[in-house]
Amino acid sequence: MSVPTIIFENGMGMGLGTWDTVIDEIAKYAPVFAYDRAGIGQSDKVYQLPTAQLVSQNLKAILDTLHIDPPYLLVGHSMGGLYSRAFAGYYPQYVVGLVMLDPADFTETKADWNNIFRSIGVPEKKIDEMLYARLYKPATTVDSVRYGPWSEAQVLGELRRTDFAEIKNLPLPNVPIYFFMGGKFEVPLDRRSKDFDQEAFFHARTNVNMERWRKFIYQSSKGGSLIYLSQCGHFIHRDDPKAFIAHIKFLLDSLKG
Repeated sequence: MSVPTIIFENGMGMGLGTWDTVIDEIAKYAPVFAYDRAGIGQSDKVYQLPTAQLVSQNLKAILDTLHIDPPYLLVGHSMGGLYSRAFAGYYPQYVVGLVMLDPADFTETKADWNNIFRSIGVPEKKIDEMLYARLYKPATTVDSVRYGPWSEAQVLGELRRTDFAEIKNLPLPNVPIYFFMGGKFEVPLDRRSKDFDQEAFFHARTNVNMERWRKFIYQSSKGGSLIYLSQCGHFIHRDDPKAFIAHIKFLLDSLKG
């Protein structure tokens, strides 16, 4: 197999600079491509909802225009993990590996979310109120100044309301799948929820996600890894770039075989 090009997908509202702790080193081992999605970073503002399908089509068009040929190894952080999963579903024939860093969890359902609150003793009435506030409260006025990040949040909300039906209905290429998880609870005391124990929720959700992501990896006969880094927060590639780079290099080496 030829060396794949590594395609980086940024988190929600994040510019490509988020990868500056790792991209130069990874470029020593494989070609890399990072970009700003429409309306994010230095890209032009586009008043169009960045659905998973649209973002996948836009990325494919950019790669074609720049003559960046497959195979591709997709690396996505947060919302970028969801977009990477979508691209792999719309263009499975071009993808040789999937790497997710604490992704927006496209395997999660509303029932999964509610069950975590039940496990830490939150009353049913409060669970219903929080679910409404999270997913069904009428949308705020369109943020035309920060439309890119705002619109990505709207897309994520709609996917959550449908239990990520669009993503789950896409094929999954039979490729190695890596999930990176951070185990560090980062919310400052003054910003924590008054409705529930947010740290207990974080650890309970981490345990649930590990089990669900493990099952997701087993959907591929090519295997993969679930990498838990206890000292990392949400920005794993910035909190422990050496660990991230080492695992990417290991994955690249395994693809050569």
